[in-house]
Amino acid sequence: MAANITADARRKANLRVLQRIDSDIVDLAITATHVVLYEFSNAKQNWEKKNVEGSLFVTKRSDAPRFKLIVLNRSSTENLEVPITAQFQMQVKDPYLIFREGTSIRGIWFHDGKERDQIATYLENVVKSLVKIEEMERDHPVPPALAGAGANANAEDTTRQDAGAALLSTLTMGSKSNEPAAAAAQQQQSPAQSSSARASPASTHQNLVLDKKSLQLSLLSLIQDERFLDLIHAQYLKVVHSRAQRQQQPGKDNGANN
Repeated sequence: MAANITADARRKANLRVLQRIDSDIVDLAITATHVVLYEFSNAKQNWEKKNVEGSLFVTKRSDAPRFKLIVLNRSSTENLEVPITAQFQMQVKDPYLIFREGTSIRGIWFHDGKERDQIATYLENVVKSLVKIEEMERDHPVPPALAGAGANANAEDTTRQDAGAALLSTLTMGSKSNEPAAAAAQQQQSPAQSSSARASPASTHQNLVLDKKSLQLSLLSLIQDERFLDLIHAQYLKVVHSRAQRQQQPGKDNGANN
């Protein structure tokens, strides 16, 4: 119990430090205890150690870029900050996690090889999701009627929020045990949207019908939402328990017949 409290306190302290560096950071996704930055020298054809080492954090942000890799530098006041976008290129080549930043090829050495592999896997999944989002936005652009007006500059973000709220609402309909998740869906709506929903129950029901694009965008954005994951996990546990009960039932019936 004490260890968990200590880990939670450390996480919150690290988050506060990172938010002083970047006020748009909202959460820590994954961390590594100790890393060292290297850069490949084309002239010398070898790796050169840079004056950057410390703890590594992959952070979630409220604005683009949605993810950022940060190394809190213990050697100087200059931290390493790398935005993670759909164009981010990396590979694991022992003992480094290698990535390209501008014209430079950099390698991050990890004290713990398992942490390196975990960070690499997480970043690969993030980049794949970002690439998918870009593809969908390119294939399904915002209608000109929405994109043209200055008042509707955030129409696409609003659409995603509506789709996410609708998806959560759909999954929680008729289930008292999922009331917190349903409340989370309501919180995603703006005050104007909420009042509109109260004024028109029929339109609320219609908003719950998602097209394919909205569903894809919702899932990609909500997969990073702890409330959404809690909901999915709760549904998963219900299925597991239900299957276990059904598997036990034949044995009980046979015992009763005997």
